[in-house]
Amino acid sequence: MRRFSNRQFLLPFGGPFGGACILGEDELGYAPFISGIIANAKKYKERSAYEVYRDDHWEKVSWTQFLTNISKAASAVLNFSLAPDDLVAVYAPNCPQWHEIDYGCMAAKVVTVAVHATCSVEAVRQIFTETTPKLTFVGNAELAELLFGAVENPGHVVILEGEHPKCQKYADFVNVEVRSDWDAKVAQTKADDLWTIVYTSGTTGAVRGAMLTHGNIVYQILRHRDRLPDLTDQDRSFCMLPLSHVFERGWSAIQYTWGMTYYYCKPSPEIIRLLPYAAPSVICVVPRILEKIYTAIHEKFAQRSKAMQGIVDKCVKIGCQYQKELLEGKKPGLWLRMRNKVADKLVFSKVRHVFGGHIKHLVVGSASLTASVHEFFRACGIFINNGYGMTETTATISSTPIGRSIPGMVGLPMEGIEIRLGQDNEIQVRGDSVMVGYYKKPEETKASFTEDGFFRTGDVGRFAPNGYLCITDRIKDMIRTSTGKYVAPQYLESRLALSPLIEQAAIIGEGRSWVGALLVPNFSKLEEYAKKIGLAFSSREELVGYPEIVNFVKSTIDDLLSDVAKHERVQRIALLTHPFTIQSGELTPTLKLRRKIILERYHDLIASMDAFDTTSSKMAPSAV
Repeated sequence: MRRFSNRQFLLPFGGPFGGACILGEDELGYAPFISGIIANAKKYKERSAYEVYRDDHWEKVSWTQFLTNISKAASAVLNFSLAPDDLVAVYAPNCPQWHEIDYGCMAAKVVTVAVHATCSVEAVRQIFTETTPKLTFVGNAELAELLFGAVENPGHVVILEGEHPKCQKYADFVNVEVRSDWDAKVAQTKADDLWTIVYTSGTTGAVRGAMLTHGNIVYQILRHRDRLPDLTDQDRSFCMLPLSHVFERGWSAIQYTWGMTYYYCKPSPEIIRLLPYAAPSVICVVPRILEKIYTAIHEKFAQRSKAMQGIVDKCVKIGCQYQKELLEGKKPGLWLRMRNKVADKLVFSKVRHVFGGHIKHLVVGSASLTASVHEFFRACGIFINNGYGMTETTATISSTPIGRSIPGMVGLPMEGIEIRLGQDNEIQVRGDSVMVGYYKKPEETKASFTEDGFFRTGDVGRFAPNGYLCITDRIKDMIRTSTGKYVAPQYLESRLALSPLIEQAAIIGEGRSWVGALLVPNFSKLEEYAKKIGLAFSSREELVGYPEIVNFVKSTIDDLLSDVAKHERVQRIALLTHPFTIQSGELTPTLKLRRKIILERYHDLIASMDAFDTTSSKMAPSAV
């Protein structure tokens, strides 16, 4: 399998005009990522490295203190005297300690295992059984209970927040004298040395541990400098996605290398409320988050007056034309500039305020972003940086150059990445960001690579005439009806997600003569409609049992999908009374559907839908 090429690269630290080191073959002077953190701490000293929201206020931590915390974590890990093949697990939600441990382990040349805080019990058991870590960092008492209930021997367990009788407190673990040699192993780190094991989301089956190298993450740092040249060490980044996922973890490494300030807060509905304080320049998001923000903004405008939604739509058209002309290198005419200024005052500035008023980029990954959502934010003067990547490729494979995103496309291949389309238009990738393989799974590793070293992504795609990559769907997700027609479920689900009436949707129909949808409706909207037409109900189950409610939802879907091909239209629906959740195993940490689990869990309900006549008013059973 191909590893690092003979090329040399300048790796900047501390923004675009900072110092530099060389990345290439080991003998050419490879410098690991952690050396950049050390360099930045010496450069920035008392400037804020990050802020964290605790107890209703923000705490600032300087670069000097950040480095001290990392050195203590590294010293404590070194004192633990781990063997070369021993692993350290991090099983915790987002917090600064996550990075202190991660970077401390990097300095100590110890391999970390990232475990999603929202993993199912089965996934936790599988991960710890496979990796058998000698040292585990667990986020809180709740996760500690789950860990000890699922795993017989998780090694020595250190709890980051709170306490647990079977755990050592993190403050006690790192209460050590900083070793003089805590960073001695940094210079020994090679590009091909293993950095971490990150487990996949498991959208199509059991989770698998992708083995990523130090060279993999340095490659991503280098290449993102090319795609986001306007970001400097004066910018801010907001931690919104889980650090246990390669997307946010990779981005955090990038922004710390550039000397930006990072903002932590626990994932919660409070995140939107806290954004104005952080006022970030850039945020990494998944489409579902933007779709929910988009829907909430439109609803808020609509509540002001019936005419306001029309004003918003008109403003977006003006903004899109304005941004289009700027992108083409034209100077917008006076009339267009004046109209855009009014649109900015009425709509765009208010949208930017949701993100703190200084947002430059929304880096979007994990799935395709709906065109209407994309155009809305671009009209507001917020750059959408569509990208495509996987855990196995250390995140980014392709991304859009600044200001040149196109709805439905995920940009151009990153420099040094080869992308080709294999059988059935499967996207295949080769390059310096691709993993070594799956941990303790040689057969699966072999099956995931072609004979000439291309990683088989399992995604279906095509190249547009402009060279941009377009993702069609997952090979394993593609639905083939009994008529032989293929349906791309993710596309339909993203369309349905834009309706204020629908919270979640899962398209079904494999091997059937019809296409259907399992829907989690917005119950406040349904209840509002039920009261309007005089329906009495005492529970959600009773509400979704009314044919009038079913028909109301079905007519909404018909309108949303009126322009899709006939064989793709949703003919049968079932209304669910409970949402798909990460905790139930139905969603991945990045909010993607785990289809296999959903299909198994709702097998009987789906089977019952066969009996419903598409012409009948009673066509949708409810599900608890």
